[in-house]
Amino acid sequence: MKELLTEVYKTTKKISGVDPSKPGNMKAVLVDDAAWNCYVTGLAESIENKKDRGHFIQLAENTRINLLENSMFQINPYETLTLPILRVFYPKLVAKELVTVSPMDKPETVKAFVKASFSPSNSSTQYDAPVTNTDISRGVAFGTPIAASMPVPSSDYDVLATASLTSTEAHLERDFEITGVSVDGTAWVDVSIVPAVEGHFSASVSVGGNADVISGKVDYLNGTVAVSSTTGVVLFARFQVTTSLEENRINPAVQLQVDKIRLYARDRQISANWTINMEQDMRALFDISMQAEIVNILGQQVALDIDREIINALITANTRLNAADHQGAFNRTPPTTYTWGTKYWHENIIPVLNGLSGQIYTDTNIEAGNTIAANPLDVAILEDLQTFNYTGTSSVDGDLGYRSATVAGGKWRILTSAVVTQGTMLMVYKPVEELKAIYFYSPYVPAVLHPYPLGFTPSLTILSRYATALVRSAGIATLTIGP
Repeated sequence: MKELLTEVYKTTKKISGVDPSKPGNMKAVLVDDAAWNCYVTGLAESIENKKDRGHFIQLAENTRINLLENSMFQINPYETLTLPILRVFYPKLVAKELVTVSPMDKPETVKAFVKASFSPSNSSTQYDAPVTNTDISRGVAFGTPIAASMPVPSSDYDVLATASLTSTEAHLERDFEITGVSVDGTAWVDVSIVPAVEGHFSASVSVGGNADVISGKVDYLNGTVAVSSTTGVVLFARFQVTTSLEENRINPAVQLQVDKIRLYARDRQISANWTINMEQDMRALFDISMQAEIVNILGQQVALDIDREIINALITANTRLNAADHQGAFNRTPPTTYTWGTKYWHENIIPVLNGLSGQIYTDTNIEAGNTIAANPLDVAILEDLQTFNYTGTSSVDGDLGYRSATVAGGKWRILTSAVVTQGTMLMVYKPVEELKAIYFYSPYVPAVLHPYPLGFTPSLTILSRYATALVRSAGIATLTIGP
């Protein structure tokens, strides 16, 4: 971080003429757009993820406004460390990789979602979109599996009347098919008689060894069928058809409403006190900046507290709001009857994770679970898998206690963090689009420093303001790791 700051200071001075490293110059950087843009862009340049970089720049602007509002004449030397600390801890928040991050530009905001519900044809039942357990965009179905039948012969059998419809409300689709014939209406012989385009049909059938010819015509517009039997053997015909969506007054309908989620910025803060004597001695004896060390320690702790809050909220929501099929179990020790050893036993965790991931897909109708957060002691199980692969390093990703990895060919991203309680693996769906969010973390001003010197006792407080909100509990699942 020291090298990055040095380079940013030099670049900002070269382009804007303002040196942020000099005492008293930070106010000039804040009020000068060119100097500010150069300073923030330089700090964000090494953030690899494009979205994270954009979030950092937006949060830096929030911090800029906050600093200007709270300092009438000059920026306190402590406050000049605010953005470097933001640059250190924000890109490494575990929660940022686990949930949807949506920075706020004011302390209170509203997220709006369009909620759709469908009503099938000729039905008052409403289904929340998307719907997987019934046909929505299809007309009313008659016949199989309803097993409707008509007598033979019939000169003008009204198919629409069987569903309490009339020809002024609906018409028949050109998928009419006679699927069975019978002599008594109980024992059926399966057939497949499909009318021509204009509705005429004729086909030979055999019932109980007796031959017959079934013929007739379908009136698609009026919803009636004329059917006859040549020899009189067939007395009943079973059919299936749906109502046409063309000129149909009972078309499937969608009702739209706007769901609103209100986000309020809450505060987290930690203070530290030390003595001027201690600060002087640390600098003289060990060349250590007491202020910088304290800011790093406090900033890291605030970040860990945010992570712990969000992860625990996700686990609690799964327990309270989801069915039992969103919870799985796996024992790290193989049964005594298992003779292939612990490493091969751990491969059996994949089917359990697959089940939880698929359950998230089933209940959200969006996508399967794709991100797992787990304690390092539990991730040791995943490290035994053939497909496990670390995608980060402890030096880059581990300053706050987490590393990133993938398993099962990249199907799940693994976040390793001591923040997650040992014995519980948390699986969530992390969406790309904000509208598909499972859980929101909305930072407002992620880190602001407030020094309050009291006599000879310096004091420093770091404040973080953010909002959180659960949107879809169905996007969460947990796996309990037994002994």
